[in-house]
Amino acid sequence: MVVAVLGSFIGSFMLCLTYYEGSLFRRSQCDSCHAELSWYELMPLVSFIIQNGRCRRCGNRIPVYIFLTELLFFVLFFLFISESSSALYAACISFLVPLAIYDIYHFKVPDHMLLLFAGVLLMICFPLLLDSRHLISSGMLIMLLHLFYLLTGSIGYGDIKLLSLFALFLPLTYFLLIFMLTYFIGGMTVICFLFYKHNLRKIPLIPFITASTLLVFKFYDELYTIYFGGFL
Repeated sequence: MVVAVLGSFIGSFMLCLTYYEGSLFRRSQCDSCHAELSWYELMPLVSFIIQNGRCRRCGNRIPVYIFLTELLFFVLFFLFISESSSALYAACISFLVPLAIYDIYHFKVPDHMLLLFAGVLLMICFPLLLDSRHLISSGMLIMLLHLFYLLTGSIGYGDIKLLSLFALFLPLTYFLLIFMLTYFIGGMTVICFLFYKHNLRKIPLIPFITASTLLVFKFYDELYTIYFGGFL
């Protein structure tokens, strides 16, 4: 439970950092009146409920996605981090979930978050970069991703940059499983959407990458057996 509560604090901060690059160097503010928030207005989940989803000063509504992000972090840290001490799990949840929410609303990926994510992954996965075979395979994957982007244009370049980070800092089997699941889940979702919205032109891909990453982390052994262990 302590880990889950900590996760909700991390989620609130990471979402703020995703939207406002300069939030590292200033106090939190209301999006509407820009008044600085007190510590008791920054308690994840609790402050939103007590304040009835509104700013105490101007009375404007606090975006509900902030509350949902804090709740999602609470649940994910409870389910994932409490079962493992892996820093990689915590880093991926901390960056991918806010990026997914931002992508849903804005259809783009902030470069400053990708740079921070790359720095964190470098610290966690540095030993993997000492393997020459991994560097060769990841280099080929990154070239293929960029070639796919240039030839088809069916995917945003922010998605390509995120997948390139995964190709460089994750083992090959992890990357392949995430990539396959991303397009499987995304394809099934698009098919469902087309039943209700026939003029669908653009969908955010980061939410599907995030969901696939969490599934691979949670069920890696089972997925590995199915796709690489000869079961299929």
